[in-house]
Amino acid sequence: MTLSPIPEGFRPFTSRGRYTEKIGPLYYREEGDSFTYGFLADEGHANANGIVHGGMLISFLDEALGQIIWRSVDRQRCATISLNCDFVASAKPGDWIETRATISKRGLAVVFIRGELVVGDRTILIADGIWKIIGK
Repeated sequence: MTLSPIPEGFRPFTSRGRYTEKIGPLYYREEGDSFTYGFLADEGHANANGIVHGGMLISFLDEALGQIIWRSVDRQRCATISLNCDFVASAKPGDWIETRATISKRGLAVVFIRGELVVGDRTILIADGIWKIIGK
């Protein structure tokens, strides 16, 4: 296993929930008004085939997209309604996995987002999601 370094500018991400601690450590980088999330995959994230478990990838993406939306709605509480994911390629322990996301539509009660996970310039997962704005 060759470990990729954590890219410059990323800081440890802490969440109020304990679940995020179990799948982490996770990191984020702030660039103006946008946030990018990432994690360094290790053996604990791998399945029996030695690749990063799909459940881990979806859990990470759900957390990252939720954080991006939460920030875009002035930190109002929100929850995932739907998250449809397609696996495009695999990742392995030692890979730095990072989010890319674009909010496609924001209404008064719901937010639509497109996201992907990448390893370098290689896309490994694409997703479309809908989040419900619950309020403060």
